[in-house]
Amino acid sequence: MNRIYFGILGGLFLLSCQGNSSEKSATNNDTTALAQATESPSPKINTPLDSTWDAFSQLIAGSMSGVNTFYGNDSMWLHYSQQQSNKFGVLQKRIGTPIAQWTKSMGYNEKTPVRTLLYPFAGGDYYYAHLFYPNVDTIIMVGLEPAGFLFDPRKQNREDLQMYLDNLEKSLFFPHKLGFFRTLSMETDFQKGLLNGTIHTCLYYLAKFGNRIHYIQAFDIDNNGNESNVVDMGTTAHKRRGIKIGYSHPQSKQVKELIYFTANLANSGMPTAEGEKHNGIGKYLYKRKNCGSFFKAATYLMHNSYFSVIRDICLDNSRIILQDDSGIPLKNLQKAGFEVTLLGKYTRTIGLFKNRFQPDLRAAYDSLQPQKLPFTIGYNAEFGECNMQLAVRRR
Repeated sequence: MNRIYFGILGGLFLLSCQGNSSEKSATNNDTTALAQATESPSPKINTPLDSTWDAFSQLIAGSMSGVNTFYGNDSMWLHYSQQQSNKFGVLQKRIGTPIAQWTKSMGYNEKTPVRTLLYPFAGGDYYYAHLFYPNVDTIIMVGLEPAGFLFDPRKQNREDLQMYLDNLEKSLFFPHKLGFFRTLSMETDFQKGLLNGTIHTCLYYLAKFGNRIHYIQAFDIDNNGNESNVVDMGTTAHKRRGIKIGYSHPQSKQVKELIYFTANLANSGMPTAEGEKHNGIGKYLYKRKNCGSFFKAATYLMHNSYFSVIRDICLDNSRIILQDDSGIPLKNLQKAGFEVTLLGKYTRTIGLFKNRFQPDLRAAYDSLQPQKLPFTIGYNAEFGECNMQLAVRRR
């Protein structure tokens, strides 16, 4: 056990800071009013930083900002920090910055503002949710993977902590290389000792974008679609299916919320009582009116009739949907009253999903010949092409 190292960690857990400026508001009064006539209460406001979990997020992100004094004597963490700085810098140059610039140039966040983003089939992917929807107050992500819980680094020996950081880095390999989390990889990655769920990747990305942590809570969802059994995050298994993280950026006073919960979104995974249209999970999601939805590398699940419930929830409640071809089929978007703008290039699917090729979508792309996107993500990245569809509800 390295006593100096744990003393360093103890110093880290005393850090705190406050935001100092306000969020930029939308300029269109009509659309802003509509977006605000929504769904769920705003995240908690005027809450202080949680010095423990804020410091934890900075630790796993390898952040040197404000903590280099405490870690100046620890070669292991300094090496990890430098690696993360280099790798994340490459990722941002290759994918993050082009997407952020493209998102700003498209202006859909301003033209069709939404407060809440639904991101089904997300895993722990805050990274792309933030890049494509940087202005939302609440991000709700759903996946099969466990939410997980945290630990006190001061009570771990140096070798276990290094193994945890190594495993965390490995879990990010495919998302950074391919642009999406692989389900099979996550099944293995999130069962490696201290790395036990999506909360770890969520905190990593939140810190990498400069956010600070105000609170982390675990919760269940009751039969009426309400949060229940809410507890503050600790260092033991909470046995809840969801987590919510309150966070803010130093340039803003607003506390936003990232929510993740574990659920099987197939119709069979959301059974309803007689006379009910939705079960508790469906009701929880259906309350998010006038929201945005995002789908990327969604394994074409909503092309199947047995994923019709989650598909219809998003179609019924979204003002705007941004997706690649693995999300909702073009015919369903059009039938639901969305005006669809085609973006990028669509010529094929990978072999694994060859039966999900959409001839009508290909014909539309061939007819319009939209400009190539300045980034590649999703399944077709291996072909050097990327397609997206921006669907906005007609008024």
